[in-house]
Amino acid sequence: MRMNQNCYLGVDYHKNYSFLSLLDFSGKKLKEGRVSNHKENLKDFLKHIDNQNILAVMEAGRNWTVMYDLLEEIVKDVKLAHPLKVKIIAEAKSKTDKIDSEALAHLLRTNLLSEAYVPTMEARTARQILKTENVFCQITNYN
Repeated sequence: MRMNQNCYLGVDYHKNYSFLSLLDFSGKKLKEGRVSNHKENLKDFLKHIDNQNILAVMEAGRNWTVMYDLLEEIVKDVKLAHPLKVKIIAEAKSKTDKIDSEALAHLLRTNLLSEAYVPTMEARTARQILKTENVFCQITNYN
């Protein structure tokens, strides 16, 4: 890989693990595999790549903020794919974690990604507080 060229990390995120596909600037697969969702495991997966050259993408889904925040600390940039607009994955005949993560990486690499809105960290924190307070109010008023 040439110096200062971006690599593209597609992340198919699940609750306990993610499947990762890392492509170089030309689309050649550099690495892929299933990794548990911990910062150190992600770092280990990417240990031989300059993290400042990695652009990551994951699909917006339930609890996307957990992985998004981890990736944001490790790589150059993280994009959030709009799940309804990522038709290449939704319409695939053979849908696996491996195919999904690689497809996301290719969409990012070729600049064909439909992005979802990512609220600021402050907005996400405020939403979480409001959700927690709402649940607490529902529980306490449920007499």
